[in-house]
Amino acid sequence: MTVKGLRARQAEETRQLLISVARDLFTERGYAATSIEDVIRRAGVARGALYHHFSGKDVLFRAVYDAVVADAVAKVMAAALAVPEPWGAVRAGLSAFLDACLEPTFRRIVVLDSVSVLQHEVWDGGIEQNELPMLRTVLTPLVASNVLPGVRVEPLVHVALGGLYGAALFIARSPKPKAARREVDAVLDTLIGGLRARVDPTA
Repeated sequence: MTVKGLRARQAEETRQLLISVARDLFTERGYAATSIEDVIRRAGVARGALYHHFSGKDVLFRAVYDAVVADAVAKVMAAALAVPEPWGAVRAGLSAFLDACLEPTFRRIVVLDSVSVLQHEVWDGGIEQNELPMLRTVLTPLVASNVLPGVRVEPLVHVALGGLYGAALFIARSPKPKAARREVDAVLDTLIGGLRARVDPTA
């Protein structure tokens, strides 16, 4: 490996270390209660090393947010793709998303803190990177198989995204997240069951 290649690898390792440490701290304390000094101390790096990769705490938070969302999206898509039947795939994907809402890191970083920290940034393009592709993967089979006649994929995924984040917020804010998850499950089963019965009375 060349000197340049070694330096690039070391730089990426430092970047990933900072993201990992910040991820833990943001989960434990929240964004507001975590300082750059906290990250530097726990990571054991120089201040300059952090600012070489991230211009500020908000930029570091965005990198952590992207990593957490990407992990959740991968689980959702894997769950959906493992079920060949369209309705079952949708339910499996939604269940995987709701599972993520019970994880402290996802709840704190994605559901609770991202709205105030990132504000319009996530909605102005950020959802195109993870959430919308995830929902297209989960919901396209319903449209492609004409299970939902007259419905196009794009409006469906945007409406579904709003519903999912409403459910995520309900779970994250609840003092009893597992109980809230069960309530959301009941709503989803009712909605999916009702919609399925309407378009396919023999189901």
